[in-house]
Amino acid sequence: MKKMNPTHKKNRLACALAICIAAPWVQAADVNVTGFLSVGGGFVDDEYEDAANYGGYEEDLTFDNNLLGLQVSGQVSEKLTATAQLIARSNSDYDVNAEWAYLTWQATDDVKLRAGRLRTPFYLYSDFLDVGYAYSWITPPREVYYLPFNNVDGIDIYATKTLGIFDTTFQAYFGSFNDEFSLDGVQTEAETRNQAGIAATLGKDWWTLRAAYHQADLTVDVAGAVLDPATGFTLGQFLDSLPTTLRGVTTNVLVDEDKATFAQIGLTIDTGTFVAAAEHVEFEAKNSMLAKNVREYVMGGVRTGNWLFHVTVARSDDEAANLAAGIPVAAPTLPVIGVLNQVAASQSDKRDVISLGTRWDVTSGSALKFQIDDVDDEVNGGQKVYSVALQTVF
Repeated sequence: MKKMNPTHKKNRLACALAICIAAPWVQAADVNVTGFLSVGGGFVDDEYEDAANYGGYEEDLTFDNNLLGLQVSGQVSEKLTATAQLIARSNSDYDVNAEWAYLTWQATDDVKLRAGRLRTPFYLYSDFLDVGYAYSWITPPREVYYLPFNNVDGIDIYATKTLGIFDTTFQAYFGSFNDEFSLDGVQTEAETRNQAGIAATLGKDWWTLRAAYHQADLTVDVAGAVLDPATGFTLGQFLDSLPTTLRGVTTNVLVDEDKATFAQIGLTIDTGTFVAAAEHVEFEAKNSMLAKNVREYVMGGVRTGNWLFHVTVARSDDEAANLAAGIPVAAPTLPVIGVLNQVAASQSDKRDVISLGTRWDVTSGSALKFQIDDVDDEVNGGQKVYSVALQTVF
């Protein structure tokens, strides 16, 4: 398996960015600083025995779902600006991470080019994914907004245009990414190379239609995934123990420069009184242990005064990989087939969630939200999650 480059220390990067930003701040007056804050918590009515609870909450009420972000942009020249977004989260001990760090060249009134660390345009709400105030829920539906990495280091082109009666946008990018994330409770690394994608919107007045497509060579260090918590037996140890005649299955299990694709289509509606949103996404990494993800949600709501009441139905209907394909079914191979089926099933989610939520715009720039998620998981059973958050922009 290809050895991956060490992950950059995010807090060091953030400090370096802060130093770089501070110098022009002193010298230039044309600097814009904005921020956003989310303080929230919640609890579940019954904990899952062998799996992480939905939303990461426990049976006791906790307020540890907090986030603070600052976005700084400065004019470098007439057509060149620098932008950085720094975020500290409670679930990472408030270490400061650089989510964005890029330069923008305004080529024309309608076209701009950017280079640096960008937000990958996976979803409808990707551009303000961390700004909870910008959408109805406390967090967007986890069935669709689930990818553990949402940034790319590279370049993009972003264009806006009015075509007849429609407002349109178009974005294309190319880059790569390397970061750590949790796989089945174990910290591991993911890397993309030759990552490219396009996203486009078409809208008029109260509706916007969006579609996107992405592809990349994906590598994930899955060898450390634990198969047996009691003994600590890992996937890598299992693959190393296979007889020579079955070593070929290794290439179908490991995620090593496998071609991965992600497709999205979505719609938002806001008439002032009625709001709605829907998204459907599909992710696939061929010749790997990762399941084909098929996920979607539909949300509808009504706004009255400073209150918004909404309901969301979300679904995960993943298709597990067939890792045992081609292995003859015989007594010596049955244990191997069983483990491979276990590995494939662990990467596949089948879950339905109904969410009821309210949003109260307390003041301009601040909203108090309440949400109940009724979770029906095919593997872990049912669970209800109660959460609350105060979210602001400033």
